[in-house]
Amino acid sequence: MFSVDSFGSALSILSGFSYRSIMAWRAAGAIGSRALGNIREDVAFITLGYSNDVIGNIHVSWADPNKVREVVVVGSRQRLVFDDLNSLERVRIYEKGVSVGETHAGSFGEFKLLMRDGDIVSPKIELSEPLKGQLTDFVEAVIGHRQPLSGSLSGTHVVQALKAIDISIRERGAAVEVAKCKVVSRSN
Repeated sequence: MFSVDSFGSALSILSGFSYRSIMAWRAAGAIGSRALGNIREDVAFITLGYSNDVIGNIHVSWADPNKVREVVVVGSRQRLVFDDLNSLERVRIYEKGVSVGETHAGSFGEFKLLMRDGDIVSPKIELSEPLKGQLTDFVEAVIGHRQPLSGSLSGTHVVQALKAIDISIRERGAAVEVAKCKVVSRSN
């Protein structure tokens, strides 16, 4: 059983993906292991599929002694790395990319890629405690009669993704459509 208790960092990553993404998850696939002999998985590899062949990968583990909390976004012209454990350079933007040289190649060997190299930019990011920021936004939304930045719809998407991940782990990595994972709501 994949649980939020075991994978709090996966929950944080999913919440971040849900909040910042303009695309909804289409499918989730995951494999997990009980490396420490627990009743729940303590290691998992998760793949989220978006539209337009975009994918996201998450690796979470309580067993891994090398704690890494990174989100990497790769585009055709830039790569962005968010490293939650690096207080000096939390965000790095790499002006690197790959350009396709020939789109209709007969074989992989004929498919030419052109590497571009450029600057690395580290914008200054003010440190803040994430939960405090979420709670502050929620209180300001209630007082200001507006929707919070991360509202119930975002939460529903995260719970649907968690359910899809759990089902996929039980089905040994099978892709599970996120939209088909129904969430029971207590609101009317």
